[in-house]
Amino acid sequence: MIKTELFINSIKKFKETEKRGSFYDMACKLLENNYEIEGYTLILATWNFARFRYFVKYFDINGFKETIYRLNPFFEKFIGMEFRNIDFDNYKNDISIIFKTLSSIPGIEFTGASKIMYLKNRKVFLMWDSYIKGEKSPKKYYYELDIVKKGFWEVKKYNNNWKSYLQFLKDMKSLYKNIVYQEKERTFAKAIDEFNYLNITIPFQKKL
Repeated sequence: MIKTELFINSIKKFKETEKRGSFYDMACKLLENNYEIEGYTLILATWNFARFRYFVKYFDINGFKETIYRLNPFFEKFIGMEFRNIDFDNYKNDISIIFKTLSSIPGIEFTGASKIMYLKNRKVFLMWDSYIKGEKSPKKYYYELDIVKKGFWEVKKYNNNWKSYLQFLKDMKSLYKNIVYQEKERTFAKAIDEFNYLNITIPFQKKL
């Protein structure tokens, strides 16, 4: 279980470490000003670049816009919810539909789906990447991470499907349930993503 002091000290370093952070702020501003599709596209082109770059020439913007429109009734069920107090099992059908629909789109796929879901509701959903999902090799690098050696993080592989994403949300809720977090500038869900990125993704990348 993650301790509050470790959590707070880590996320304070995010802006210093992650130079793409401003793209996130820009994407949020776009959404707030009703440029929703533009905001999602910006995040896909920056924070999901590894996959999106292969499909950008053929990406169907109008089709994507229609997909978001069709998913809105499912997203609306999460309005007013918060990561700390939601029972994700009660919404597994909605999460299944949203995640499967978004992840089936070339260029978005499994990592991008979590990013779109997060931007759609920044208080409920979490982002993940291939490092956080535990799918990178060599596996021994995970056991060399400080957060793992100190017993704060269990090495676990999440598959690329909605059931694993649901389990990831539940696992993260349990892992961070005792964190005292009162900051208003960023949601608790965003702070968790920053912590995971700083303690899993970046140190793993440095070993490659």
